[in-house]
Amino acid sequence: MYPIFNVVNRIAAENLLTTKWSGVRYNRKSRYAILAYMSGITDRIQKEATHFRAMPKTAQLLTLSYFLRSIAYPLLSLFTSAYIWKTNNDAIFLIVYYIGNFAVLPPMFIANKWLLRRVRLTTLYGIGTVLTGVSALMVVFYHANSAGTYLLYGAIYGVGNGLYWANRNFLTLRHTTSAVRSYFTGLQFSLSTVASVVVPVIAGWVIVFSHTGYELLVVAAFALLLIAGFMMKDVAIEQPTLTEDRPVPFSPIWQKARLLSLSIGVVDSALYILQAVLVLKAIGNEGILGSISGLIAILTAVASYIFGRMYKPATFLPIFTAMLMGFILSGIPLLWGITAFSVAWYLLIVNFADNFIWIANEPKLMDMMDEEVTRSHCPHYRLIIDREWFVDAGRVIALILFLGIALYNQTRAMQIIASLTGFVSLLFILPIMNKMRTKVV
Repeated sequence: MYPIFNVVNRIAAENLLTTKWSGVRYNRKSRYAILAYMSGITDRIQKEATHFRAMPKTAQLLTLSYFLRSIAYPLLSLFTSAYIWKTNNDAIFLIVYYIGNFAVLPPMFIANKWLLRRVRLTTLYGIGTVLTGVSALMVVFYHANSAGTYLLYGAIYGVGNGLYWANRNFLTLRHTTSAVRSYFTGLQFSLSTVASVVVPVIAGWVIVFSHTGYELLVVAAFALLLIAGFMMKDVAIEQPTLTEDRPVPFSPIWQKARLLSLSIGVVDSALYILQAVLVLKAIGNEGILGSISGLIAILTAVASYIFGRMYKPATFLPIFTAMLMGFILSGIPLLWGITAFSVAWYLLIVNFADNFIWIANEPKLMDMMDEEVTRSHCPHYRLIIDREWFVDAGRVIALILFLGIALYNQTRAMQIIASLTGFVSLLFILPIMNKMRTKVV
């Protein structure tokens, strides 16, 4: 199968090299250099295909399913937020939409455990994947004029997200072998990065140049999610063995983990709303929004890779604190007005801070989780659910704070919420900072 690529590349290169540009014909050395370059690309494609086929069949299907969902995700989040704002010009509808989403997520993790005793895991995964697209369809095709309706739409989105992530995590853990897990994870990150760079740019300009852009995009997203969800339907996958959790008191170690999770939830909540609203309000249209989102995805991916290589767990506390300060600093120019400069400053700083704080927190949290399991014999699944409760509790707290200020003055709420949530998060971790300096955790 693969030698055909070499033939095609050679023919293309020969045609390219016999073409005159500005009266200059390439010499023989240049010809062989380009042929070698194109042959290298072909070899790389062949090697990646070999690595992909070396994974178990289930892992291959998971890769494709996750990638399709990554393509659909910007249409479900960024541009759904943009649509709600553009059609209503009311941040309150956006806030209650995300309150509905985050408030439903933790209960769905618990409900999923009950459902797994009665429904196949792949069926729940498929339902969750598709439901995330149903909410966007309802937002666009069933236009609402009340906060209660958007709260319902957000709750549907949360049900889908809860089922999707609870079952995706299990599928990834149980159906990728240790021999291919690093390649699988790296491939997921690469494909997700490509999607986050390319899809927003294309989607944004489709909206600008088409009268039915939003409708086309949510239908396309829903179709992708249908394929992603149900391509796993007939795969033979082991149903998880579930046991009743034995109630055990959590140690001080895990109480600190809860505070860290709560603080992260508080600071990253406003970004779901402000990225779309601020760009549309101060800089440009959906095409500009998509282009800025794609550019930020490139910059944060590069910066996150560098940061991940340099980060040392021993520096966790100062890094975590510095990133919370970064959230505060990101919103300071907004206090003087929503301008192109203040919005650009906010988006750049807050996206770096958000990525870095998650990179720093995850290894520390996993260490704390392992230690808690050893001390209390509490199952990992219970700790994962508990952690989700506190992350999403932080998000709901911040969004309720945002809502309260927006009911008084929406513009002022957008100006102060970024710095305010950073300050509140800093207050949450102050009680544990001195103890963490003197202990392992």
